[in-house]
Amino acid sequence: MQSRGMLTIRGLSKSAAARTDKVAALKLCRRLLGFAAGANSGYSRPSDVDEFAVLFQNCADVRSLKKLHARVLTLGLGRDVTLGSEILIRYASLGILPKTSLWFQGFLNDDLAQWSSAMVDIFRAGYAEEVILLYRGLKLRQIGLDEKTVTFGLKSCTELRNLLLGKGMHADSLKLGLSRDKFVCSSLVGLYSKLARMADPHKVFEEILDKDIVSYTSMITGYSENMDSISWNAFEIASDMLQSNLEVNRVTLVSLLQVAGNLRAIREGKSVHCYSIRRGIGVLDEVLETSLVHMYTRCGAYQLASAVLKNSMQVVASWNALLAGLVQTGQSGNAIHHFSVMLHEHKAIPDSVTYANVISACAELHNYGCAASVHAYLIRRSIPLDVVLATALIEVYFKCTRIMRSRHLFDQLMVNDVVSYNTMIYGYLQSGMANDAITLLKEMMAECVAPNSVTVLSLLAAIADHKDFVRGRWIHGFAIRHGFCSDVDIANQITRMYSCCGKIAAARIVFASLEKKILISWTAMMIGCLFGRHCGEAIRLLQLMQQHGVKPDSVTVMAAAQAASDLRHLKGVKQIHCFVYRALLEKDTKTANSLITAYAKCGRLDLSVGLFLCLENRDLDSWNALISAYGMHGFYIKVLEMFKLMEEGNINPDGLTFSSVHSACSHVGLVKEGLRIFQSMTSMYSVLPQEEHYGCIVDLLSRAGHLEEGYKLIKLSTLNDRSSVLCALLSGCRTHGNTILGQIISDEFLELEQNPEKGRNASLDVPGCINALLDDKWMKVLYGTLTG
Repeated sequence: MQSRGMLTIRGLSKSAAARTDKVAALKLCRRLLGFAAGANSGYSRPSDVDEFAVLFQNCADVRSLKKLHARVLTLGLGRDVTLGSEILIRYASLGILPKTSLWFQGFLNDDLAQWSSAMVDIFRAGYAEEVILLYRGLKLRQIGLDEKTVTFGLKSCTELRNLLLGKGMHADSLKLGLSRDKFVCSSLVGLYSKLARMADPHKVFEEILDKDIVSYTSMITGYSENMDSISWNAFEIASDMLQSNLEVNRVTLVSLLQVAGNLRAIREGKSVHCYSIRRGIGVLDEVLETSLVHMYTRCGAYQLASAVLKNSMQVVASWNALLAGLVQTGQSGNAIHHFSVMLHEHKAIPDSVTYANVISACAELHNYGCAASVHAYLIRRSIPLDVVLATALIEVYFKCTRIMRSRHLFDQLMVNDVVSYNTMIYGYLQSGMANDAITLLKEMMAECVAPNSVTVLSLLAAIADHKDFVRGRWIHGFAIRHGFCSDVDIANQITRMYSCCGKIAAARIVFASLEKKILISWTAMMIGCLFGRHCGEAIRLLQLMQQHGVKPDSVTVMAAAQAASDLRHLKGVKQIHCFVYRALLEKDTKTANSLITAYAKCGRLDLSVGLFLCLENRDLDSWNALISAYGMHGFYIKVLEMFKLMEEGNINPDGLTFSSVHSACSHVGLVKEGLRIFQSMTSMYSVLPQEEHYGCIVDLLSRAGHLEEGYKLIKLSTLNDRSSVLCALLSGCRTHGNTILGQIISDEFLELEQNPEKGRNASLDVPGCINALLDDKWMKVLYGTLTG
């Protein structure tokens, strides 16, 4: 090797002397001799390693990186730890780490610090799987573990949603005495809060001896990702944090605001806002301002959300939070209004998320004109339709029954991913076009776009809603063939599908086949029993799941309360109420709302009222539950009083509220008040009247003898099907003896019978409706005259 090198040196020396001098050749000679020695002995001078490290840092493409890596291996520097770390980072940054990961374990020696550093670099580059491999390599070589390796191992398990492996790392930390380290404990809190019940991270949190701001914030962040009533504990932890003389930072406040928004806890949200103002935390901070807007919107405090937005920097993210919150809380009309304010008054520049929120609002309102205007605006401004915008437009066109437009937009997409396919399939199913949905599913697979669990869940959910047992069984077979039945969510949806189709026996078979029944499985089976009117079995399932050690949540309790109330089993409702207090669910508003309705169905209106008055946070459903309870027991004046209190409290009613109020006005005979409330639906609250609202108003006018006004209202209505409303008016004509109007309405009924496509309701038997009115003498004469 050395003789060959000397020949090369002589040749280079002659050529160098001809051009310059021999000095450069001697320097090159020394470098090559150093490289050759390094190749034989595995040793290289630090300067050479440093030069290669700089070269690796400047590699911008994979090809040059591989060439330089090959040169390092040729010179025998492949096991140098410093170079190995630089190569690892560069491979990770270029996105080809998994292809070369086996080599990296070769340069790592038995130095635990080097392994820890490699795990940190790999995790930060986004390769959680490789971190797990290194963790296992550490254990196999029996090198040992430290705080850093366990911490990033747990973080990788959280990213991969691997709870079983995370529990193994938790056991390792207990054996080595690392479980009390604050960084390890924070990672354990993050693991259990995202992948398990919040009771587990709370136990881990209590084990931390020296709790700092990171530990407290990790626990609060864990609660912020949980939608259950147990998240109220986040505020208690924040209070303990302040009592420990720890200053709350911006991350803590953002997590607390998210908890307040999830729980609709407006008082706690205001407290967090005031604290941030007093302490001067997050001043002119986009993230905190966006969190405040989102929290106030989720709590229904739209004026406060607008005030925060007005006094802030008005970044597009804050506007997006406001629009998204309005859409999520059913205030789609207000969302479109604020979008107009954003464009014209504040001159804010929207992004694709803004347009997607507006299009979603149009979809909720079934407002084709507004959606088409937004689409045209995007075209005029030459704004490209990304997958998010295109999918939102496809969805809104489906909801507005513009199926051909949805298909045309779908076909125009350059690349159709699984999300766009799922939207099209779900739209076809919701439009009653199951054959087209199945055909599109086959096209999707022919295009090598693999269906995911969302595809199967969408198919099962829509088929369950339509009670299509034949196609549901086909989708079940499809899920078995493609290995989706191992997914617990899909198995639960299959259970629900069979229950909705009235096949309780098949639902029981699927439920019994589950190896591990989790909370969602039990809840799905209980809800399936409710669909099938097997209320007694639903209550027995609640008892059985508790025997198996599964703790019910608010959804399970709500299903059990509905089952007990449908059976008019007051004792059962009281037992469920006691369980709610034992499980610390009394602050959960949805659970309390279900109990208000359950007590009213069982005849205990006093308990419903008392439970409503004890609620700290009353949402719209709380008011609707009590209003329905009063209406159920015939206290119609109380219904109107509660509605007035809602208006005074700036709580926007929905369609269910107006149905109860209109029914009360009809029974009491308050024509003027009923018409005023009916007019306020669209003018003040942007609620589109449905068939039941028109029915109540027509009944109100009929009882008062205003038949012609009721008929005019029906003619001016936006209903596609007016059959049932006309039937109610025809009954009023019989009561007041208005034969002329009765003849006109009967003529319209006969026309509907002969031309069903003109809007006849398939569930309404028109001849049966008329025959039911033949008990009156003048109606018999009228019907005989019309039929000849």
